[in-house]
Amino acid sequence: MWTNAGQITYYQNMARTANLNPKEERIELRVSNEQKSIIEKAANINGLSLSSYMLSQALQSARIDIENSEMIKLTDKDRNLFLKSIEKKIKPNKALKQAMKRGY
Repeated sequence: MWTNAGQITYYQNMARTANLNPKEERIELRVSNEQKSIIEKAANINGLSLSSYMLSQALQSARIDIENSEMIKLTDKDRNLFLKSIEKKIKPNKALKQAMKRGY
């Protein structure tokens, strides 16, 4: 379970964390013999059960997908326009001054 350097691998840590949470749901999928063999080999390399390996990989991929979907992506043109707009010194108009007096 430990690497030669004496550190737990990323996948083992993910699996260990996942095992601390009670499992109430089930996910099933069908794979070919070749696909299963490849996944089993990767799980063995990382010292994990097939289920733990698949769960850690699915969670890692899901977190990346969620993070990417929530990230604002700007083109160079949009980025430059944004930076220019925040660098400009703009005098507050009457409505903004009134809002600041009210504490907004």
